[in-house]
Amino acid sequence: MLVRNALPQPRVWAYDADGMATNHFSPFTADPQFTALYDEMAARWFADEVVDARWRMWLLTRWARHARSVPGAFAEFGTYRGGCAWMVLSTAELGPERRFYLFDTFAGIPHENLTEAERASEFGGRLADTSVEYVAQLLAPWGDIPQLVPGDVFATTESAPAGPLAFAHIDLNAAAPTEHVLRHVYDRLSPGGVIVFDDYGWTGYEDQRARIDAFVASRPEELVALPTGQAVLLRSP
Repeated sequence: MLVRNALPQPRVWAYDADGMATNHFSPFTADPQFTALYDEMAARWFADEVVDARWRMWLLTRWARHARSVPGAFAEFGTYRGGCAWMVLSTAELGPERRFYLFDTFAGIPHENLTEAERASEFGGRLADTSVEYVAQLLAPWGDIPQLVPGDVFATTESAPAGPLAFAHIDLNAAAPTEHVLRHVYDRLSPGGVIVFDDYGWTGYEDQRARIDAFVASRPEELVALPTGQAVLLRSP
């Protein structure tokens, strides 16, 4: 009897998008409420495409929920069109006394304070298709909880009332503003507080990762890199 070699079967991933593929359990696939929220958000997140970043968004929102037990405000540095903030607000169920400060130029990445590699990659001017008005309208259902802080973070972090902090999401893309914000956030982070770095492990963001690593190296905390390209730091007691 002739036995033929079986043709290789195409691999079916539990999740295959946003730079990663896995067969492991992906909890958002079993969470219809999260899926509905993500689909609603993603339809207006980027003006010209729908992005499947569900693993990154799932981890971001789970860390935000974790931080609800920690005293302090929430903050995001690099808000763009408000998609991540919208998901955090939709899932974290923040009380009316909590404030969520959103720092961004709301006009794109500034051309100043970029490294040579970032200038060569034309970081300056990216993510400019947003505005304070657009994000304010998007987040209006949450009343006074979201507080927009427009401007370059080099000029806004010290003057804005964003401490003590329970949770910070840093998604500034560029190295120098990320380092500046990290110094500001770390000093104000409550014990048990969380910092989530969005693009720590992504190709093209090596300068940013080097600044983060250098800062954390002299601190007692351990930075945990994630397969999504994110990284997380938990403030020691």
